[in-house]
Amino acid sequence: MSDLQSVLVMNLSYFKSFCIFAEELKKINKLTGLFMLLIADSGSTKTDWRFFDKNLNTHDISTIGMNPYFVNKKDIIDVLEKDLHPYFDKNQIKEVYFYGSGCTLQDKILEVEGALKDFFTKAEVVIESDLLGTARAVSGDEPGIIGILGTGSNSCLYDGKNITSQLFSLGYILGDEGSGAVLGRKILKAALSDNMPEDLFNDFKATYPETPDSMLNNIYSKPFPNRFLASFAPFAIKHKNNEWIRDLLTIHVKEFFGSMVAIYTDYQKYPLCLSGSIAYHLQDIVEDICETHKMQLSNVIRRPIDGLAEYHLRRRA
Repeated sequence: MSDLQSVLVMNLSYFKSFCIFAEELKKINKLTGLFMLLIADSGSTKTDWRFFDKNLNTHDISTIGMNPYFVNKKDIIDVLEKDLHPYFDKNQIKEVYFYGSGCTLQDKILEVEGALKDFFTKAEVVIESDLLGTARAVSGDEPGIIGILGTGSNSCLYDGKNITSQLFSLGYILGDEGSGAVLGRKILKAALSDNMPEDLFNDFKATYPETPDSMLNNIYSKPFPNRFLASFAPFAIKHKNNEWIRDLLTIHVKEFFGSMVAIYTDYQKYPLCLSGSIAYHLQDIVEDICETHKMQLSNVIRRPIDGLAEYHLRRRA
């Protein structure tokens, strides 16, 4: 065989291999439906986005939270244009799955849906609640009691496919037991009311040097007071082994159980699955209270976005 023939045979072999690879890639794309797919998990403080491009690469992006009780349609579009659009061509997105805090009542769903459809004009847009997103992320196809303990809090009963019972969320003023906003409020109130042990109070002042007037102004006169209150929760987590803080945190988690877990009929027969930064950092306290209630703590995750991505991939397998 001549050198020319050898080169031709080698090139033909490479070409066949490339064709096989291309066909396999097409099969994978067809199988998984991963042609420009976008998944979002949105709380009151932050939105986690996961983007799958046509080559099956993933990209993670974070923006502010898009709870429709605190932002409107224009706010959402502005955030998408400024913080999301630079990373990809919005006209190439084919599917958007948005799981959001505040997306339970129809008018709020339509607010978010309208913004996303106006922005992603070529995509199919699906809006679901953050609770269903958490359920799919932490429990998959298995039933359980699902809870969110982040900036806000909520819970539901999940049958492995759908939410069968859930609380009407009252927000951080009337409800949100166990949440970061309520925990932060307790810490701030104790500090401003001179009800915090001296050693903790000294560290509080060093950590948060703002004046009391400035803090109250943030709560009563500026946007997103829930986020501001939640910003004090890390102080409690930092000192969670301090006896005073530990007692406060135990009561805090017990309030969540009493208001959002034990309310469900035969709640002890269901595993408990939680998501959110508060649940994640206070898992040891949650475990102790689960044991007291003779209840199984099945899963605790900090961010639902990983589980949601896996959930949607499995649905395409």
